[in-house]
Amino acid sequence: MRSCVRPLVLAAALSLFGSAALSAQGLEPVLRRVASAWHKGDARAITALRANTGISLDVDGTSVGPLGDRQAAAVLRRMFDDRESVSATPRVGRAVGGQPARAFGEITWTTRARGTTIPERANLFVAFVREGDAWRITEIRLMR
Repeated sequence: MRSCVRPLVLAAALSLFGSAALSAQGLEPVLRRVASAWHKGDARAITALRANTGISLDVDGTSVGPLGDRQAAAVLRRMFDDRESVSATPRVGRAVGGQPARAFGEITWTTRARGTTIPERANLFVAFVREGDAWRITEIRLMR
């Protein structure tokens, strides 16, 4: 009996880790797309990646959502209007499992107030959910 249990436990562990690896596929490219769109201030490209249930935004402690495309784009555009982007660099992306699969990513955003030369650094935390064969954004938190 004991000899039968070990192979079953090993098979279950391999299938779990295999599933996590498969669900993580495509996360890094979508995180790079989000970082690129963020750097360009492209609210439309960011909202095009939102989950079917909408996207929640938390900017400096003020949380709204879940929002549809137009509402989320309006919030993002107001934020981008105040800042000049220097860079947006993806840092970490990890699938955390679940059903549907969920993941998170971190982006470092270097920016400055328009008309100034002093850079400021902020962190973006982006939450994703797997919808079909694509990662979709459920939440973005901006921490300055």
